[in-house]
Amino acid sequence: MRSLIVFCSVTVDGFMAGPDNDLRFMVDDEELETTLNGELMQAADAIVVGRKSFPEMSEYWTSAEGELADWMNGTPKYVLTSDDSYDVSGWGSATPAAGDGVEQVRKLKAKKGKSVVVFGGVETVRALVVAGLVDEYWFKVHPIVVGRGRSMFFDVTDRTELKLRSVRSFPSGSLGVVYTA
Repeated sequence: MRSLIVFCSVTVDGFMAGPDNDLRFMVDDEELETTLNGELMQAADAIVVGRKSFPEMSEYWTSAEGELADWMNGTPKYVLTSDDSYDVSGWGSATPAAGDGVEQVRKLKAKKGKSVVVFGGVETVRALVVAGLVDEYWFKVHPIVVGRGRSMFFDVTDRTELKLRSVRSFPSGSLGVVYTA
């Protein structure tokens, strides 16, 4: 069975987005990005993204350049949506995964291949966390506290112990932290 990786930037206080979906907490750190993105490209061969995040991600990555952009654009993407006619044609290798998103990810994990990575958005990640489908958390922890915002763990009601696989510090003060569930 494939592993499901949540790959995201978070604040020190654990938010994926600040108030009003503010993402300005992310600190530029080329070494962090190069290191973690390179490892992710080796580990995963499928991408899951939520319907709400799809348009923005599609617009960004189809105009981006570089090794990560090539990987993002060429890797099969599964867009979780309730509507099987949702238009995903704007981003190559994208397929609508219509119906119950949690069930669609269960099916994807059951297929042969490398790991599957979910980039978001917050609601998509939260549903997969609550369903117990996440095997690894790859966090880019940025050195800022926002106090409130959007958390992937908001609806978690059961204690979940994670095992630290690795932690690295980077010049910006950001951390690359990988946990296994």
